[in-house]
Amino acid sequence: MKTVIDLDDELLDRARLELGTKSKKDTIHAALRLVAERSERLEAVRELLAIDRDWTGLLEDDKTPRGTRDAA
Repeated sequence: MKTVIDLDDELLDRARLELGTKSKKDTIHAALRLVAERSERLEAVRELLAIDRDWTGLLEDDKTPRGTRDAA
């Protein structure tokens, strides 16, 4: 569906950089998807936190190479 709206260009550029998208359409779709899936991510975090585990030092236990940790 096509919709004509006024967009904040600075905000759109910031979202594009954050999301790694190239076009306005891709940026808007990615942002909408991120918001739409938020409750699923929050529920997953709640489930993880409910696990009886000491999460201290989780990154130190992680076997992911240091240079790729922040990429996720």
